[in-house]
Amino acid sequence: MPDAPAARAQTVNHIAISVSNLQRSKDWYCATFGLKIIQESASSVLLGFGESMLVLREEGVPGTISHFMLGIDDYDAGRLEAALRAAGLDPQKDSDSFHVRDPDGLNVQVGDRGLGLAQGIVENGFRMR
Repeated sequence: MPDAPAARAQTVNHIAISVSNLQRSKDWYCATFGLKIIQESASSVLLGFGESMLVLREEGVPGTISHFMLGIDDYDAGRLEAALRAAGLDPQKDSDSFHVRDPDGLNVQVGDRGLGLAQGIVENGFRMR
């Protein structure tokens, strides 16, 4: 392990949850916890709270976390990719972020701490290899 971390996490930007019914889950999280809709489409909903979001999608196994994103300050794609590679990881580029696998295979996204919080994200169909 290197002496310094590959990236210093500052926030949990978002947690992506697989749901069985997008409308029902959106309504429940908004009513129960006061989350606000940042972005909504036929396939996903971004719900904001503080400096974080829940991303709901009807895919995968309902009730599971597909991935989460750690937000960092001073995002620089080249510098972050180099640091992740130096840590022995295989970073996969996404919008203002990279995805890596933890030791158990979980998809961990790391990138700009403000990604999507103000105006949502561009749905690009990214799939982790």
